[in-house]
Amino acid sequence: MAKIKDVAKLAGVSPACVSLALNEKPYVSKKAKERIYKAVRELGYRPNIVARSLRKKRTGIIGLVLSDIANPFFPEIARGVEERAREYGFNVILCNTDADPFQEKESIEILLSRQIDGLIITSAHSTANLNEYLREDCPIVLVNRDPFPGRFDFVGIDNISSARMAVNHLIKLGHQRIAFIEGEPESPASFGRYEGYKKALQEAGFSLQENYVKIGYLKYEGGYRAMISFLKELPPPTAVFCANDMMALGAIDACAEKGVKVPQDVAVVGFDDMWIASLKAVQLTTVRQPRYQMGVKAVDLMIERIQGKRGEIKRVILPTKLIIRQTCGKILKGELLPS
Repeated sequence: MAKIKDVAKLAGVSPACVSLALNEKPYVSKKAKERIYKAVRELGYRPNIVARSLRKKRTGIIGLVLSDIANPFFPEIARGVEERAREYGFNVILCNTDADPFQEKESIEILLSRQIDGLIITSAHSTANLNEYLREDCPIVLVNRDPFPGRFDFVGIDNISSARMAVNHLIKLGHQRIAFIEGEPESPASFGRYEGYKKALQEAGFSLQENYVKIGYLKYEGGYRAMISFLKELPPPTAVFCANDMMALGAIDACAEKGVKVPQDVAVVGFDDMWIASLKAVQLTTVRQPRYQMGVKAVDLMIERIQGKRGEIKRVILPTKLIIRQTCGKILKGELLPS
């Protein structure tokens, strides 16, 4: 196995110079770096990661806990995290919890036991468990859900204004009987979208009808069941706002099964703007969340903590956009309405 002194000999520099170059220090000339990198490739040199970690008291690893890898919402966040972490020289270990608080707790404890340098949690479910990790010497960044405002760094959106924007679009199209398919009732993000829905109705002078609100738990099946229930109401709603795209797809399929046309009979709006929403067969009007950018910003906050550049808690709220397609009956080609 090649050693650092072998690289130094082949490149015609000192071992210290090789170490500086491999650690991306600014003290090595461009030509020397080129010779060093060429020697590294020729010799197949691999740095001793364990030894380096002991010297730096870092592992170069960030833990990422995802709520549901099968939900298209989360892989884009993961991609942002992984690509941004790589730019900083960090690797990412991913754990999927399937929205199970017990699995979430176990995943966090496994990651912490591996001496990770930081932890990013998307859609945290267990508020009680997170309290335990305030004492851990490991920076934590929350993404999408913030059950502890002011205790952890956070990256997300303004769910209230984003939902209000979506419902206002339906109101402007003339709808008055607007239903809402809620996500997970204990989720701060879901609660915010419910508040935005109510706020838009109140501002328009419409009363909230409890029979027009159903829980879909962010699942396709939940959206399907909720829409079937709405179609039995007398009178049924003329528009449905869904707290995510998966439930919106379930709602659309329920309408198709019952012979109800979208958007002629019922308008449907989703939330997230997953890739499937733009398919020609779907063309879902929805609220676009900057999922990739959420992952990127989460890593930025994490690195600030790891490098000791900041002590105070920081919240990053990213903008959303209403993407108007065909499920509302009015097509404004290419128009993006800012929140």
